[in-house]
Parts: sequence; structure tokens; C-alpha cells
Amino acid sequence: MARLSALGVALLLHSVIGISYYYFFKMGRCSSQPSPILGNWLFTVSVVSVLQAVRLIPSEVPDFTALVLETIMCCFVLDLMLTKLWCRIESLVHCAIVGVLQICPVGDDTFLTYEYWTQAILTTVIGACLLWVTAWAMALPRRLQHGLQCWRRSCHRQLSRMLFSSMETRPPLRQESSLSFAA
Repeated sequence: MARLSALGVALLLHSVIGISYYYFFKMGRCSSQPSPILGNWLFTVSVVSVLQAVRLIPSEVPDFTALVLETIMCCFVLDLMLTKLWCRIESLVHCAIVGVLQICPVGDDTFLTYEYWTQAILTTVIGACLLWVTAWAMALPRRLQHGLQCWRRSCHRQLSRMLFSSMETRPPLRQESSLSFAA
């Protein structure tokens, strides 16, 4: 699992300060219009939760070296996921919104307002859905382990009940019947 300090430094460098190889080579934003960042932050949280759950560096590596390597790897993964995947999602949503809104007969100011708020709502919903799926997927191994333990207990109970229930329900032998038979 990645250290929280490495994730924190990577998040600070990439998302707060804005250090990114993508922005050095391509100056600009993902879409042509300025877009709301709530969906972007939700997607960032989902990527960080995946990074926190994955072991990036073996435990034999010294602490400072592991911290530096994990920070670099986290920055790279954040940069790759946000600039390549999220920018594609955002561009696709923006293209769809413009395509739908061009059908509506509205003025330029109204068009820009509808475009901004529709993109804000859709990217936030997409980011929230990706965060929910990520949180569900991160809890899946625990749920599977818990389900396996519950299934094992249930099978043990059923097997015990099946094997030992015949002993419990047998009527005890009566002394009178054995004595009368012998007489």
C-alpha cells in the first residue's frame, strides 16, 4: 500500500501546485471551455484511493528511497489518469453537450450558461459514480472474505446439524422393554 505521505505529496504537487508533464508540453485545459472542477476532484479521490490500496514498492526498500519512489510513481499515475482519461471524459461530455444545445434556439449568453451548468452536473455525476464504483471495488476483497467466512460457518453448521441431529432425536432405550423381552 502506498504511504499516505507519498500520496499527500503527489496530490499536492500535481493537483494543488499543478506540476504536470502534460501541462508543460500542452499548455491549456482539457476542453475548450473552462469547466467545473468538482467532478475532477471526485475522480482524483478515486484514483488516490486506488493508489492507496495498491502496494507500489516492496517493503525491503529503505524508507526515504521508498518515499521518493512512491511519490514519483503516484505523481506519474495521477498525471496519466487525470490528463489522459479524465480529459477524454470531459471532452466527450463537452462535445455531447454542445451537440445537444445547438439544437435549442437560445442566445449566446444563455447557451454558455446552459453549457457550463450542464457540464458541471454531468461531470460531477460521472466523478461521483466513478468514486462509488472505486469504493465498492476497494471493499470487494473484504466482502468476499467475509462472505466466504459466513459460507464456511453455515456449511459447518449444516453439516454438524445433519451428522449429529440423528443422535439427538433418537429415543432413549427403555429398560422395561428390554427386561420384558428377556423374560
